[in-house]
Amino acid sequence: MTPKQLKEIDSKRKNLLLLITYGISLAAALTYSILHESGTITVTVFALQILFLAGYFVVLQFILKKPNLYVYFAIPTSYIIMGIWLFLEGSNPPDLVILLFLAVISAIHFNPVIFGIGFTSGLAMLLLNGLLAPKGDPIFTELFIPSLLSYVLLGIVLAVVIQLNRTQFRQLQEFIHTTENESRKKEEQRNFLQKELATISGSIQQINEQIQTHLVSHDEMKTAVNEISAGSVTQSDQINNIALVTETTMGKMEEVAKLSDDLTTHSTDANAIAVSGSERVMDLQENMIELKNIIEGLHQTFKELTSKIEETNSFIGSIQDITDQTNLLALNASIEAARAGEAGRGFSIVADEIRKLAEITRNTATRINDNLASVNAVNSSAVEIMNLSSEKLNENVGATGEVTAYFTSLREKLDALSNEFQRLTTTASDVRGQTEEAELSTKELAAVIQQTSAGLEEISATIETLHGDNRTIAQYVQDTATSAARIQNSVKA
Repeated sequence: MTPKQLKEIDSKRKNLLLLITYGISLAAALTYSILHESGTITVTVFALQILFLAGYFVVLQFILKKPNLYVYFAIPTSYIIMGIWLFLEGSNPPDLVILLFLAVISAIHFNPVIFGIGFTSGLAMLLLNGLLAPKGDPIFTELFIPSLLSYVLLGIVLAVVIQLNRTQFRQLQEFIHTTENESRKKEEQRNFLQKELATISGSIQQINEQIQTHLVSHDEMKTAVNEISAGSVTQSDQINNIALVTETTMGKMEEVAKLSDDLTTHSTDANAIAVSGSERVMDLQENMIELKNIIEGLHQTFKELTSKIEETNSFIGSIQDITDQTNLLALNASIEAARAGEAGRGFSIVADEIRKLAEITRNTATRINDNLASVNAVNSSAVEIMNLSSEKLNENVGATGEVTAYFTSLREKLDALSNEFQRLTTTASDVRGQTEEAELSTKELAAVIQQTSAGLEEISATIETLHGDNRTIAQYVQDTATSAARIQNSVKA
């Protein structure tokens, strides 16, 4: 309740008190005047005061809703009517008592302005009553001075009471104002606290939702990492198998190099035999035709051997291609391990490709082995033919100069074959070196994949730890949200 409202309620109550108190007094005086036939003027004065007093009350308090103005009309009107009555009826001792009563009535509202008007008007009428009193009236003379003193003392007492009341009312207004300010501040604080709690509650709810989303993401990450880790283990096994195949291939290439060296040695020996046969060409004249056929067969045999060796070279090229593709796939596997996307699907594709290349490598090695076997067979056939040629040379001691030309051609072919075997040896050595590098790279890749698998296991453990921590945080956030909701509900209440 504001001070203005409190003041309005106080005015209404005091107006009612004034109406009842003064109305009863006037009604009693009116009744007394009628019963004792005090005269028309006296009856009219009391009746008018009652009429004005009640009329002002109804109009100002109920119709115009201006209760604060009631006392400003009621008190002056009463003194005006009393003044008119004094002039019309003259001085009367009972008027002294009425003036004292009016002074008290004017102080009911504790309004210094109204009290000043009433007290001054009453004092003036009291003095006027003394002036208009009959000369030599002992009763009036005895009552006037005490009445004047009583009126003045009553005015002083009422003034002090009014001042004390104003001080108390001012303190009450200050107290109410302070209370209102505190209440308003508390209301603002309550609204602010409620708003902030609502904001905190909403934020906590959003945090809780984010944490729940993170928990789901952590579950998915954990599943993906486990799948990637399993794929890495499988891929590591496959890389180890590839390394084993590469090591086997390198062993086969060493055998090829050794066989090439042996073929070179045999070619050198055959060349020496051809030189020796050239010296004894005169002894081969009788068997020239047969020796020619034998040499042609030998030439065809070595031609097939050369073809096989060339095919072997193409196989070595395939091995080189396989080595390059293996390196590329190893690089792709490293990239897939870093990305770890979509539950290891990339690792599965790379693993399939690696298995295919491993199969090609095994087939190539098998074919190399078969061709080398063919080389050995052809070489054996060449040796047999060379032995037969040697026998025929022994038989053809008397060969002609044409046989010399054949032996010269044979020597040239043997030189060329020796050069081809040397090239084969060099190529085999190069392939062996590259195969060693491929084996080393494959082992390094296997080690990297193993390290990656170990890292993925550590990541999985870390994700599991984070998952547990997030669940704990989610529970704390949920408890905090519940507490905030309880505080918010208590603030609303």
